[in-house]
Amino acid sequence: MCEANAYIEREGREVLVMEGVFVLKTEAGPQGNRVVLENIFGEQHVIDAELSRISLMEHKIVFK
Repeated sequence: MCEANAYIEREGREVLVMEGVFVLKTEAGPQGNRVVLENIFGEQHVIDAELSRISLMEHKIVFK
């Protein structure tokens, strides 16, 4: 499987947002852009964040 864990940078640390992310979508909303993360079970987590980096080797997605 090609899934990754999603983190958000807070106070110099990476805080886990969601494990096993399978789909990442961006959506434009009235308050700005947001990111929808979805795992293989269809569970979703929505965050207001900006992409910082993706490491395919580490299976890691980092937002700020």
